[in-house]
Amino acid sequence: MFSKLIDNRQLHNRKLLFTVTTLVLCFLQLAFLALLLQSVKLYLHHIVEQELQSSMTNFVQQNLNIISSFDGHASVFDENSLRGLDFVRIIRSNEQLLYSTPGDHRLDFKSLAELDPQKSGCWLPLFEASSAEPVVWNILSLSAAENIVIQVGSRDRYLHRVYTNLVRYFWLSVIPALLVAALLSYVGFRLSLFPLNYLAERLLSVQTDKEGLLEVSSTGIKEHQVIYHRLNMIIQQNRQLVKEIQESLDNVAHDLRTPMTRLRSVAEYGLKAGDDSEKLRDALSDCLEESERVLSMLKIMMSVAEAETGAMKLEYDDIDLSGNLAEIVELYEYSAQDAEVEIILDVPTGLMVRGDRTRLSQVWANLLDNAIKYNQQKGIVRISGQLADNRVVVVFQDSGMGISDHEIGRIWERLYRGDRSRSRQGLGLGLNYVKAVIEAHGGIISVESTLNEGSTFRVELERMVIHKTMSPPGAISRYQL
Repeated sequence: MFSKLIDNRQLHNRKLLFTVTTLVLCFLQLAFLALLLQSVKLYLHHIVEQELQSSMTNFVQQNLNIISSFDGHASVFDENSLRGLDFVRIIRSNEQLLYSTPGDHRLDFKSLAELDPQKSGCWLPLFEASSAEPVVWNILSLSAAENIVIQVGSRDRYLHRVYTNLVRYFWLSVIPALLVAALLSYVGFRLSLFPLNYLAERLLSVQTDKEGLLEVSSTGIKEHQVIYHRLNMIIQQNRQLVKEIQESLDNVAHDLRTPMTRLRSVAEYGLKAGDDSEKLRDALSDCLEESERVLSMLKIMMSVAEAETGAMKLEYDDIDLSGNLAEIVELYEYSAQDAEVEIILDVPTGLMVRGDRTRLSQVWANLLDNAIKYNQQKGIVRISGQLADNRVVVVFQDSGMGISDHEIGRIWERLYRGDRSRSRQGLGLGLNYVKAVIEAHGGIISVESTLNEGSTFRVELERMVIHKTMSPPGAISRYQL
């Protein structure tokens, strides 16, 4: 119900977004076209004003005597000077001279006489004697001299009509065009949702099919193919993650079952000991040992998680690998003797790296512990170090049982233990932790193995170029990984 409500809200939001977007686009189109019409109107007004200005200048030049004397009978009036004008009005104080084209009986002289002398403009509506509807006029006023105003006017014969028709055609064409555009936008919106709806259906089918993937069409759109490939990668990664989690939980349950069972058994034994302090002390000691083992596993899992997320804190120091590895070999000398395994250390002095001494010591201890633990009687473990391509390479080579081909790719996984290694003590965290620490140092670790012949682990670290005085190595404790 909740997911359906979310889907309805998302659909409503998409429809609202589409509506708002369409309205905004329509408004922008209307604003642009209105601006275009206004530009046309201003341009036509400019043409009209230029024509009026030119006609007024021509009239003034040809009738200077009339304007200066303000006497319509003092000089002969040239009718040709009214070319382009329907009337000329000369005003001085309360006196007026009004000239019009001969034979124009439509003029309402009374209305013209009462017209504001300062009135100017294009496409002004004025009533005439012979018309019930206002007529469009273009009027221009100019102060020619002191107390003298010249006002000229002409009927607009075609420009206003052209502009009016243009506006009419604009609305007659724009409104259907906007409706068609809105319809096409809606259709495009629905078509754009079709690939998403199809993808949602395919994802639903993939969800029900635990092994299926999205089908990528070779003839489809390139962008869709890229999206399908990326989604397939995510699906495979999620499935692998779920598989690893399930296997990890199985391994954790398997490895915790024994210590937890022993803890319970020892605790029950201690409860039955009564007042026997020796038995109580042994029971508590066994409980502490088993709890330490569990805590060690959890601590290492946390360290691995920190390394994988880049949150592992490293205390860098200058490390001479020959001395560092010699300490680890000395630490495992008795274990090697008990397992009848010979350790050969071949690392030249002065082979320097910069890293966390404690964590790298744990790496060497883990690799050496595995080489001894999974070796054969009278076997050999060879530890060598050298420079290769300005990098320090440390190799652990043993003559043990080796690793099978189907397991060698999984030995770095958290809590993974091979079938033949379950008979030996361990948590399946060692190599996973080793890989995490080496990669946290910017290094590389790899393995080559042949079944029943042995394994070779190769660690590459950045070489330290600047040599400094080495501080005394700290105490190294052995960790059971």
